[in-house]
Amino acid sequence: MLIEFDQNTMANMTAALEYVCNQLPPDKDSHETRKKIADGIVACAKAGRRTLEDFQDAGQAVLAEINKPVRSGWFGLRRTPRTG
Repeated sequence: MLIEFDQNTMANMTAALEYVCNQLPPDKDSHETRKKIADGIVACAKAGRRTLEDFQDAGQAVLAEINKPVRSGWFGLRRTPRTG
């Protein structure tokens, strides 16, 4: 599966994954979360962007999605108080 990448690319991908995963909040650090970040980095490499910075940016984008606050409220609607 990852045989299509050269040794330097693999080293950059591994370093980027480690860098981004070190920024995970403890409550969100799981195998599934790390896999999502790794998948984002692999997609970046398959798109032809193969520098360490490219991989870090791709991982950071996934991390931002993971850390995005969950919207609260009923169906996303907020009640406004009545004035009389």
